[in-house]
Amino acid sequence: MLKAFFYILHMLGLAGLLVTLVLSLRKSPKRLSAGVLHSAWLQLISGLALTGIDSSKTDFNYLPVFIKLGILVVILVLGYKNVKKSEIKSNLIYLLLALTLFNVLIASVIN
Repeated sequence: MLKAFFYILHMLGLAGLLVTLVLSLRKSPKRLSAGVLHSAWLQLISGLALTGIDSSKTDFNYLPVFIKLGILVVILVLGYKNVKKSEIKSNLIYLLLALTLFNVLIASVIN
């Protein structure tokens, strides 16, 4: 039950991250919203909780966790560096989208 709760939170964080990034592309002066950071933090916290729940297994694979954590830290750093800027380049939003989708790919393939 607890694992399902954190999994739902993790998926909501992913959906929030993707939606806020796609909506940022449509804005006239391109800006990052605070929702990008909130969704990334939700993914980080719920992902760490899921890791803590699953780490009791003897054959738990930590490799995807560390890769996904590193990518999420990059997303958070780029987000914090650019969230207060009045205008950003669309390449940054595309990079954040690519990193997010790469995280999804890692979660799907490496298991």
